[in-house]
Amino acid sequence: MRKVAVAVSLLIFATNAMLLVRLLWGGVRPADMQPKVEYFVTLQMSADLHGEAAKIRVLLPRNSEYQSVQSERVESHLLSYSLDSDSLNRFAIWSGERVSGHESALYDAVVYIRPRRFELPASTPFPPAYPDDVVRYLEPSDTIQSDAPEIQEAARRLLGGTTPQDVTATVEAIYRFVHESIESSDYENTLDAVTTLKWEEAFCGGKSRLLAALLRASDIPARIVGGLILRPGSKRTTHVWVEAWINGVWVPFDALNGHYAEHPGNYLVLYRGDEALTSHSRNINFQYIFNIKKWRTPPDVRPALGKIASLNAYVFWEPFRSAHISLNLLRIILLLPVGVLIVIFFRNVVGITTFGTFHPALIAVAFRGSGLAWGLGLYLSVLVFGMGVRLALNRVELLHTPRLSIMLIFVVIFMVVVTYVSVQSGVLEPAHVSMFPIAILAITIESFFTKSVELGLRQALSVMLQTLVVIAAVYATLDSHFLQTLVFGFPELLLSVTAGYLVLGRFVGMRLSEYRRFRWLLVA
Repeated sequence: MRKVAVAVSLLIFATNAMLLVRLLWGGVRPADMQPKVEYFVTLQMSADLHGEAAKIRVLLPRNSEYQSVQSERVESHLLSYSLDSDSLNRFAIWSGERVSGHESALYDAVVYIRPRRFELPASTPFPPAYPDDVVRYLEPSDTIQSDAPEIQEAARRLLGGTTPQDVTATVEAIYRFVHESIESSDYENTLDAVTTLKWEEAFCGGKSRLLAALLRASDIPARIVGGLILRPGSKRTTHVWVEAWINGVWVPFDALNGHYAEHPGNYLVLYRGDEALTSHSRNINFQYIFNIKKWRTPPDVRPALGKIASLNAYVFWEPFRSAHISLNLLRIILLLPVGVLIVIFFRNVVGITTFGTFHPALIAVAFRGSGLAWGLGLYLSVLVFGMGVRLALNRVELLHTPRLSIMLIFVVIFMVVVTYVSVQSGVLEPAHVSMFPIAILAITIESFFTKSVELGLRQALSVMLQTLVVIAAVYATLDSHFLQTLVFGFPELLLSVTAGYLVLGRFVGMRLSEYRRFRWLLVA
């Protein structure tokens, strides 16, 4: 026991010493530990080409004060690709002459969003004149009919029938009317400003066009902004909001979701102006869908390096980043020992029985690409399917290893089918679940079958339920952005994890489940 205590003390001392040295001389500050939110956005497109000239035009995100677009990648098989831009937007063009077949094109990029909130002054007088490139956003258009009598009358009514004198008060009155008085609906077809005012309900496009029309009618330049709300998953729906020219700055307003003078941290700008995201040749059956992933990456701390830059862990990871090795994968590898520590705690201290020691930690790590709900659902589906295969194999007298190998083949087939169906349906979360440690699943099916035969189905289901509880606990812990950043920035903390292994390895007291089981004896 003394040897273990000494080893634990040395490990904790070494951890603290290394932390202290790197905090003092490695240039690591608490502010530097905040991870960056990174989105991986994929646009998948398909078209059926019939031997005629074909063209697809798609508006793409560009770098701006709100976002940084990096690591762009384009793929196409039959059509050639080109990139073009104008003063406002950037767009990709896929085109070809006399092309036949099914085209699958792809665009993806890594995106960082910079949220910003604008503090508007309490009072802002109207300027005597607007810049030449801003004046055009006072003019009416086919969908933003700022000169229509209905729009003009609504603007006068909102301002009390007087000529607007204050920009801030005018913007606030118009915004509140559109946000609060125009009901939100799921009607996604294009609605112009006049129709939205008459119907008194609209989706983001109609609300934004009405907001822009009322602002223009009140002598405030306004323009449409189109983009994507970045939430993990698959979607085809884009979003529309408005920017108004106030004090020489384009200020964003989203009347549907209630963002006043604010650009949220998950709004990706794709284009400016009342544009269509895509346009294409006729009769090519064009389809598209966005897939979005979200993760956190360590910040770039090179500008804030301390006296000995090599002591900074982020500098150590920089060669991996430069070699395009997934830092997310490295982070998972570093977190795996923490997950195993949690499993050991549940087994040795709480008294929970699981299928293997590493099994819950490995499965919980596999869930990180799909989320806990999809992960647990597919995990149970695989086990149910595998039990059916195992019952069928039970009628054939096979040795253990060949039987396990056959089960492995069927599990692989099941995973491939799940991946194919999820990709075809555009819901990619199950596809990420299909990257499970397949061999572990096959062994788990065999273990579940053996326990159900030896101990009964009820006992086997109890072990399965306990395993699911531990998997959920490990997932919740490893999903902590604070823990991920801490371990990635200070990998020497794994020495303390080793100390935890030693402590739990010598634990000989009663487990918590035993306290509950024998509570009658303890009371007596």
